[in-house]
Amino acid sequence: MNLPSAKNRKLKILILSAPIGSGHRMAAVALEEALLRLENVEVAQGNVFTFFPSWLGNGFLKCYEKVLVFCPSLYALSYRWSNRDGGSLWMRNLINSVLLHLGKAFLDEVKPDVVFSTHATPTGILSQYKQKYDNHLWLGVVVTDFTVHRWLVCPGVDAYFVADEKLFGQIGDPSDFCVVKAGQVNSEPGPDASGVAGKKSQPSAMLPVLVASGIPVRAAFAEQNDIASTRQEVRKRFGWSADAFVCLLAGGGGGMLPMEEIVVSLYNKKHENIHVIAVAGHNDGLRKKLEAGGNSRLAVLGFTDEMPQLMQAADVVVTKAGGVSLAECLACGANILIYHPLPGQEQGNTAFLQKEYGVAAVTDIRQLKELLEHEMNIPLAERLQRQEARQQRYGHPDAAKLIAGFIEKLRD
Repeated sequence: MNLPSAKNRKLKILILSAPIGSGHRMAAVALEEALLRLENVEVAQGNVFTFFPSWLGNGFLKCYEKVLVFCPSLYALSYRWSNRDGGSLWMRNLINSVLLHLGKAFLDEVKPDVVFSTHATPTGILSQYKQKYDNHLWLGVVVTDFTVHRWLVCPGVDAYFVADEKLFGQIGDPSDFCVVKAGQVNSEPGPDASGVAGKKSQPSAMLPVLVASGIPVRAAFAEQNDIASTRQEVRKRFGWSADAFVCLLAGGGGGMLPMEEIVVSLYNKKHENIHVIAVAGHNDGLRKKLEAGGNSRLAVLGFTDEMPQLMQAADVVVTKAGGVSLAECLACGANILIYHPLPGQEQGNTAFLQKEYGVAAVTDIRQLKELLEHEMNIPLAERLQRQEARQQRYGHPDAAKLIAGFIEKLRD
C-alpha cells in the first residue's frame, strides 16, 4: 500500500497511545520527533483515555497501580488469560467496539492518512475503525516491549515494528508477512515499498509487514557521546573521584524501585566504594525521603532530562523491566541489572533480554549486592569496552528515525 506522494498534499499522521505506564507515551514522543523531520507532514498525538469520562480513566489507572503493588498475582493471571486466543479475543473485540463508538468522532475529525499505535487498546480500536469506515487508512503498530501481547495482533494492520527479529514468530508465521530484518529498513523498496518481498504467491502489496526496527527512543538517547568523557563529567559534577564505581537507580517516571531499601543496604563499610545516583522521577515523597539520608555517596534527583548521560556514566544501571526503559538503556550501552520484574510484560522482557542479550536480573537485595561486588572487580577498561560493544550490538538509538524513513519510502 503506497501513501500519497509528498508532492501531492500534506500527509496527516496520528500517533495514538494509552497512559498505562510512561513507556507507551515516551515511544509516541520519540516517533513524533522523527516524523516531524519529514517533509509536508502533519503529526497529531492522541490518547484513548480521552474517549471516555476522566473519572473512569483515572479510576482505572489507580486500580491498575494498586493491583500491581498489592496483588501482582492477579495481574499475572489476567495477563496470561488475555494473551491467548478464544474468549480473550472476544472480550478484546467487545471492549474495542465500545471504545470505537466513543472515539469515532475524534478519528473522523482528525481524518488521518497514517496511524501509529503504541498500545494494544488503540490498536484494536483502529483495526475496527479501518475495517468499518476507512479501509484506505495505513495502520502501523509499534511494539514497545521485548515480547508481543496477543491483543496487539489485529486484522487490518499494515506493519508491525518490533524490538528484534526474534519476536516475529510471536506475531504470526513470517511466511504470511513481508519481513524486514535489522539493517534492511533502509533498503531499496520492493513492490510493496517494504524492501523485502513476502514468501507467498499473492501480490506482496497485500501482505502486512514485519519490521525489526528496534523500540523508538527519544532523540536525546540517539546522541553518540563519548562514554569515557561522559563518565568523567558526571563524577566531577557530584564531587566523586574519577574511579568511583557508580550505580544508577532508574525506576521510571514514578520511581518504581525499592530505592530506600537498596540505598540503606549499601550503607556499610563493605560497599563504601559504591556511589549511588537515585532518580525518583515524579515521586516527590520518595525523593524527600532519600534526601533526608544525607550520605555523601548518594545523589538524589527528581525527574531529569539527563538520563542518557547518567546511563552512559554509570557502571551499573538498576532498573525496572519496562520495554522503553530497557531500550533507552541499550541505546546508551548501559550495563543493565533488572530488579524484581513485575508479572506480565516485564517478566517477558526480562526473559528475552536474559536469553538473547545476556542481561542480568535479580529478585532481592542479596543478589543485587553480589552482582555489584562482582562488577566492581572487573577492570575499568574492560567495563568500558563491554559498554561500547553492547551499544553497537543491541542498541537501536535510531529506531524512530528508521520508522519515519519507512513511511517516507511508502510515499515515493
